Amino acid sequence: MKSQTKQASVNSPEDLFKTMLGRAQYLLAMREHGAKELKTKLCQKFAEYEQAPGLVDDVIQCCQKKNWQSDERYVESYVRMAMQKGQGPLKIRQALMRASDDQAIMDAHLNLGDDVWCDIAQQALEKKYQDAYKPSERKEHAKRLRFLQSRGFSGSQCYKAFKS
Repeated sequence: MKSQTKQASVNSPEDLFKTMLGRAQYLLAMREHGAKELKTKLCQKFAEYEQAPGLVDDVIQCCQKKNWQSDERYVESYVRMAMQKGQGPLKIRQALMRASDDQAIMDAHLNLGDDVWCDIAQQALEKKYQDAYKPSERKEHAKRLRFLQSRGFSGSQCYKAFKS
């Protein structure tokens, strides 16, 4: 009899909201999350509760009202971290699109100018190959270009990253 009462109370929308909010709080305490990413994680965790699809959105809105979740903070921290790792704007944007739908925020943080991205590409070259000079061998030059492109830099940024 006791287990039936507990099961019935867990299925009530208020209790489910509290449970989801607790899970969202737990996830946000670990690190920043984009709204889209948080929604995905909550939907995966509470997949058996599909009868209340708008509840996840309500939980995310509650987190945003309490300033626990902010796409602005998430994008800012992710861009800073990825730049320190030597990643380019294309790769960063692709990762951000999995976590957030706010293109304006992404554009604001990624439109830093080619000079900034070329400096980051140059630093990545120096870290990997101990210099950023254009190699004389075509094969080696192509290898280094592929390396920079795999890091998410555009073609023009890759060519500008090489020192003369």
